[in-house]
This record gives sequence, structure tokens and C-alpha cells, in this order.
Amino acid sequence: MLLITLLPYALAVWQWQRGQDKELLLRSLTSAMSTAPVGLVYREVEPPPEFTRVRLIQGEPAGPLLELRNSYLGGQSGRRILQPWRQGPDRSLILLDLGWLVDGARVPDFKPEQIQPQGYRMPTPHHFVLSGAVMGVAGPVDEVDEAALRRRYPGRWFQGVVVLENSPDPLLHWPVVPEFMPDRHYAYAIQWLLLGFCLTALSWLMWRRRHEIH
Repeated sequence: MLLITLLPYALAVWQWQRGQDKELLLRSLTSAMSTAPVGLVYREVEPPPEFTRVRLIQGEPAGPLLELRNSYLGGQSGRRILQPWRQGPDRSLILLDLGWLVDGARVPDFKPEQIQPQGYRMPTPHHFVLSGAVMGVAGPVDEVDEAALRRRYPGRWFQGVVVLENSPDPLLHWPVVPEFMPDRHYAYAIQWLLLGFCLTALSWLMWRRRHEIH
């Protein structure tokens, strides 16, 4: 019973810490927006992508588009349009997030000169998918198959994606924010804390009742 009572408090602390981590990410994003983009340079030991503002060097498409389905923007269902690009003298690879397109709209054929390969590095989007979901490296997919992507386009791959600052028409810019905002984590922490208080009160009442009986 003691472990059950203490568990909500531990989860409240964990959610609070996650909220603080997301606040740090938001501050990093705010700082990145006010600085000039830096060239994307591959390193063997690469830190995870955290909203740094970057630009591709001599970038060009490496393969066809991916349409990541079940991507919601403003309450509407659509697709995030992704594409592998090569860049730099070492021809390293990165997945570009070109933007978002509402379901039912046709994906246009983009020319490389229409795309300004500059934006913010973010983690690769992952969806909660059910059995039968389509994983792939081209066309409409429910999940990006990163392992297959690296096999199909061998070379030095950067982690995550670069979300374009300026999406080509008719695509809409995908918001550059953490997957969950700090307020949501803080709300979860308060919920777990309230549950902990309730369990503590219940445990105390049960203990008192047992002692009154004896």
C-alpha cells in the first residue's frame, strides 16, 4: 500500500521535471530564432537535434517525397511532406520537412529552386500507429521507416529533420514547438499530486479505522 501511495508523487516529480526540460527547449528555440542560421556540418558524435537554426550547404533532393499521414494542424487532418536531401562536400543526408498539406489536396511537383533549404532542426516525427500501419520511405506513409531510409540512401545521416522556415506554396509551415508544451506536463504533475493526496488521505482513514476497531 505504501508503494501505491508514493507512486503518484514520483510521477508528479517526473512530469514536473519534463515540464522544466520543455521550458529549456522553448528558450533554446527563442534564442535560435534571433540568431543567423549556421551551416549544417556532420559530426561523428552528433548531439540530438534541439531546434537549432541551420541552412543546408549546396543542398539538393536525394529522393522522392514522403507524405506522413494523420498529421493534424489547426484541427484539420493532413500530411507532413518530407524529402531526403543531400548537402555539403561530403554529401551528407538530412530529411527536410517541407510543410503541411490538407488531406484531399494534390501534392505539387516541386523544383529544387522553389525550396530554400533553411530552417530548424527537430526530432523525427513519430506517430502512435496500430497494426497494419504503413511504414515506408516514399509516398503516403503512417510512419517514416528510418532504417530503410538509411539503407536506400547510404551515407552520413543527420538525426531528426529540418523544418523549413518558408514552405513552398501551397504547403503551410509546420509549427516549430516541442511535442508537448510545458503547461501540459505541469498539469499532469498537479493531477498526479492530487491523486497522491487522495491516496494518502484514504490510507490514513483506513489505518485510523483499523486502530479504532482494535
